[in-house]
Amino acid sequence: MKRLFLKRKNQLIFSIGIILIISIALQSVQMMNKNLYLGPDWVFHYNRFYDAAQQIKEGNFQCFISMYGFSQSGRIVNALYGPMFAYLQGLILLLCGSWLKYQIVSNFLITFLSGISMFTLLLKTKIRLSVSLILAVTYTTFYIVQSWSFNQAFGSWGAVIIPLGVLAGTKFITNENYFKTIPLLVLTMTLAIQVHLLTALLLIATLSIFFIAGFIQTKDKKNLLISVLIAAVITVFTTANVWYPLLETSIENQLLRPFVNADMESSAIRLALNNPANHLTIASFGLFIFQYLLLLFVKVGKLNKIVTFQSFVFFILSSKIIPWNEIAPKFSTITMLQFPSRLFLPAVILGALSVALSIESLFEGGQKKFKKTYIVYAILIGLCLLGIKVQHDSANEKLASWKTDTLQPKIYHTVFKENDPSLLRQSFDKEAGLNKALILIVKATHDYLPAKNKNIILDEDFNPAGEYKNAVINNPLNKELSKKVEDHQLKLEWEAEDGSEALLPIIVYKRTQLSLNGEVLAKNEFKTNEIGALIVAPKTGNNELTVQYNTSPLFRYMMVISFLSWLILIFLWVRNLLTPKS
Repeated sequence: MKRLFLKRKNQLIFSIGIILIISIALQSVQMMNKNLYLGPDWVFHYNRFYDAAQQIKEGNFQCFISMYGFSQSGRIVNALYGPMFAYLQGLILLLCGSWLKYQIVSNFLITFLSGISMFTLLLKTKIRLSVSLILAVTYTTFYIVQSWSFNQAFGSWGAVIIPLGVLAGTKFITNENYFKTIPLLVLTMTLAIQVHLLTALLLIATLSIFFIAGFIQTKDKKNLLISVLIAAVITVFTTANVWYPLLETSIENQLLRPFVNADMESSAIRLALNNPANHLTIASFGLFIFQYLLLLFVKVGKLNKIVTFQSFVFFILSSKIIPWNEIAPKFSTITMLQFPSRLFLPAVILGALSVALSIESLFEGGQKKFKKTYIVYAILIGLCLLGIKVQHDSANEKLASWKTDTLQPKIYHTVFKENDPSLLRQSFDKEAGLNKALILIVKATHDYLPAKNKNIILDEDFNPAGEYKNAVINNPLNKELSKKVEDHQLKLEWEAEDGSEALLPIIVYKRTQLSLNGEVLAKNEFKTNEIGALIVAPKTGNNELTVQYNTSPLFRYMMVISFLSWLILIFLWVRNLLTPKS
């Protein structure tokens, strides 16, 4: 048995097995109680994934407008928000068949994949396996990773991607062959852009500091710069399916921005020992304290200095130390961040790496020189156990929310079509169908709605969520309308008492094509309200409206370019693996 574990390959398999087992174990509260965790963003993202799942199931693919999700309103969401990842999540949902199974599987995936990502980062930066394993497991328990599980905070998927991005960044400091870093750099940036644009911005900020430090120290500045430029160009091509639809739709329409947080300081991280569901838990805070203590006893290397500096900068920026409410009004671009706590994710990732690098410096020359190295492992295991406890407490807290009358904490702009909590819970059952819960619980989100003009967007008194609620969610015509999807088109039928104008729960963009009773409507034959909801004059009696979206030829070319670029990326990756190490 001892000989078996002396082999590096077996040690790796065992470590991955440990991460796998703990990732499953962290879902134990949910698996035993069969409850869902419903946070502020579940309605938004689950509508996205349901729409993608139904497109796959029925073969009615529509890259832009929502034909199944979002009350079948025809609004654009997935095309502008991680389209390929939405289809991947939709496929998982389809395979699971119920929201409970999907949530358990997706929660497991983010836990396991984030652990493997951190484990890879640490091993590739030459951290010993035992330390890498403990820190990787600890990382998976942090609330900044688990907030997807508990709150459906989509930025948490960055916990899987950013560690690999940081690994690419370290190559700017430690690697002499910068061109071999191109595939990893392209892969991480492409994944970030394909999944979550804000994650991509955080990764760019992190990589920029590594690049500047590497550029200053290297003698081969030319090759470093060329390799980064090549990676950037390839990434532009591999992500053409993301940035082009966003660019085209933004130019052609006055899109409403996602939620603007007027009180950014309220979402900055804080230490709250009495509240397990918090970004800065005692476990994650302990990581930074541990690194500070280690710095008192070790000689800090070049890479460790850069990593530690970045870690503490992100940590400070994510906290209440920064007067966010005073800065945001002066620099409106900052409001894109929405929640300063999002900066805590790269802080934790860099913090874990800095701790690992400091431990390696402490152990340099052999562990036997240090009679009290067990203290280091005791602290690491202690942090890991604390993290597991916090995760377990958070799971129980969410379980308690599920048992309340609303199944979730109070969420603004959420409309309940059913008040009986038992019926609400039953709506998530497999027998009820995937769309039942999305019909009974609806949230008025205004992301990417086409405003009538720019003045409305700038009007501080304008309430887009309220307008969406009136036009789509609470529209009186909803009781009379029947909706179905056929031949990649959304079809509505209703009975009109007269020919007076009617507000329909359909969102219209510049490229949305409408046909009323078999006749294609010209732009001057219909109107829209402030958020792009359709106003038409129907005929007396039965009416049929067909909604579809005419994609531009350039969009189709961009899809082809993106696909071919992925093939090039795979080729570069394989060639990189097959190239003998010098």
